[in-house]
Amino acid sequence: MRKLAIILSIYLFMMMSSGVLAKQTDELTDIASIVTEDGVSVDSWQVTIKEEMNRDAIEHITNKLQDENSYKATRTEDEKAVKYSFERAHKKMNISEMYNVVIPKNAMYDAEFVAVLQGEHWNDSIADFYINRVEDIQATYFTTESTKFACLTADVDAKIEIAYFLNQLKQTLQLTNIQTQTDNVETSKVKKIVYGYTPLWEQEITMQKPMNLQMVVQNGTHDSKRVTIGTPMLINEY
Repeated sequence: MRKLAIILSIYLFMMMSSGVLAKQTDELTDIASIVTEDGVSVDSWQVTIKEEMNRDAIEHITNKLQDENSYKATRTEDEKAVKYSFERAHKKMNISEMYNVVIPKNAMYDAEFVAVLQGEHWNDSIADFYINRVEDIQATYFTTESTKFACLTADVDAKIEIAYFLNQLKQTLQLTNIQTQTDNVETSKVKKIVYGYTPLWEQEITMQKPMNLQMVVQNGTHDSKRVTIGTPMLINEY
């Protein structure tokens, strides 16, 4: 009987542990897993979290960041706003962490707080560091009113058909509401833009239909394709 109880305890512990591990993912790690599964290397990635805040909240955050000696801080001011910038590098992981604060001088407008994590490579160690760091940033500085944007860029080798890559993305993320724009102009760098919706992620943008994934396909070097994937949409130039 005691042996059975021990076995049940171990089983429950393993189930609980696997449940915890299963939660340690987000949109970026999902995208990175799909990309690297086929041996494609990640060139760069970035996660941006934004939120508008009242003056008291932004003052508390600004003071907190200024008290941190590990950040390089700058302050600028123009006729419309006071701006603060804080940044530091996680050299071991080759990851940069930045915060931007914009406080409009017109009291009618709320302040904006932006956090950015970005890197140039991806592996299991970086994934573990990233997920812990981004969760800590969200818990420390943001509320549920924030919006998170993720972006990843990779070069898909000519040996891998882009149609196969798109199909893998579609199946793994259970994509629906797929829309594709194709550019047939020879001089255009952007060859295809794909929009879609996955039920696996909470954030979405409602247009005619819900959307929370955007992918841009460009011509790369040596017949490769440069793929940029963003959620819920791409906010940077590609």
